[in-house]
Amino acid sequence: PIENDFADIRRQITRLERLLRKSENNIDRIKGELSAQQAIYKRLASDTSAKHEQKHVGNEEEGQGDADAREAISAWPEPIPVLVFACHRAVAVANHVKKLLKYRTSAERFPIIVSQDCDDRQVAGVVESFIPSVQYVKHLSGDKANITVEAGHERYLTYYMIARHYKLGLSYVFDQLGYTSVIITEDDLDIAPDFFEYFSATRHLLEIDPTLYCVSAWNDNGKINLIDINSTDLLYRSDFFPGLGWMMTRELWKEFGPIWPNGFWDDWIRDPLRRKNRSCIRPEISRTGMTPEGRKGASNGLFFVKHLAKIAINTQPVNFTTLKMDYLLKHLAKIAINTQPVNFTTLKMDYLLKENYDRNFIKRVYSATLLSLSNLTQQISRRENTLKEYRIQYSQLGEYLEIAGQLQIMGDFKAGVPRTAYLGIVTCFINHIRIFVAPDLKVWKNYDPSWEAPENFFNMNFP
Repeated sequence: PIENDFADIRRQITRLERLLRKSENNIDRIKGELSAQQAIYKRLASDTSAKHEQKHVGNEEEGQGDADAREAISAWPEPIPVLVFACHRAVAVANHVKKLLKYRTSAERFPIIVSQDCDDRQVAGVVESFIPSVQYVKHLSGDKANITVEAGHERYLTYYMIARHYKLGLSYVFDQLGYTSVIITEDDLDIAPDFFEYFSATRHLLEIDPTLYCVSAWNDNGKINLIDINSTDLLYRSDFFPGLGWMMTRELWKEFGPIWPNGFWDDWIRDPLRRKNRSCIRPEISRTGMTPEGRKGASNGLFFVKHLAKIAINTQPVNFTTLKMDYLLKHLAKIAINTQPVNFTTLKMDYLLKENYDRNFIKRVYSATLLSLSNLTQQISRRENTLKEYRIQYSQLGEYLEIAGQLQIMGDFKAGVPRTAYLGIVTCFINHIRIFVAPDLKVWKNYDPSWEAPENFFNMNFP
């Protein structure tokens, strides 16, 4: 019958369309790999030329040349794919991908891969409409995968589905496509104009500093009233894994992949057994922000209204690839999102070297005037225009929670680590005052995994 012939033709067309999409994805990947190899070749050629010239330079000038070379941090030469996790929020994924494409500087350097596990045809249709600008990979839906949930965790099934999806997506990027790093996002995130610049410029830190295991675009204490909105290029080390737009390497995947958890993957990464005293890079002003779609996530809007929606995002683009980032190295619906892009490639970043960072950071913190909580709140209330720095100390859990409540910073812990903390120190910026919430060094030795905020902490009425 003619109807059968037409059905046959439609099936063949569908199969050919799938093959075409797969071929286009492979072409994009090969282009990216070729671009990376060309960049590496250019870098090697440049290094060889520089070394040849240095042979004719005196020791003093040679040392200066080395210093200049360290200052000239360029963009990462290999492709860094953006892996977007999506499920059933069609509007969210459409908005997120549009923003990624808007700010993406190169399709070869930053291939976008959307990974979906749910069987939501509307989401699939949205993602397919962006092909060939993005790649699309569909996994078996979690509700068809016979996921095993620990006894008593039945109500947390969604978190087990998410962990499974992450494993499938990361395995696809690293094990099948062979990329050396990945930027991980979810469909409910907004991004800053210099999102790609930020990750490209910081990628080399993960390559040469084994004490770093991630770069995050998120500041957990990034509400507009807690940050220095003018410090668009300021970065920190953090012992707390922030997530929410972050980058990892294939080497870390080799470590984590074989033992990936069945559920709660982010808290699993924060566990001391996985963290191994490693740190992440995070910005003063977030390069990601939470969209209203975040209210519909797995946590059913947990913290969304009071916290996530308030994170500010950077609006001033930074050319990160020109910044010296060695200061980060160990060895040599109110979080504000940055909207002013920063040209990081023009800045020096020596202050991030471990030998510089820790020494200078500790000196700065413990040189700041020590105030009691009551005196600090008085200083804040004066609203003076002169920049000041103060330190407030804690030695017990109750003291930290009281300080966090008064300052309106996040008061919860993961494996005993406060959000954004580095060496136990949490910083914020209120009314022109840089505040360091720091442990009493006479008492503090390391993070205490038993420290936890009470369940009702975020419902308490602090000033």
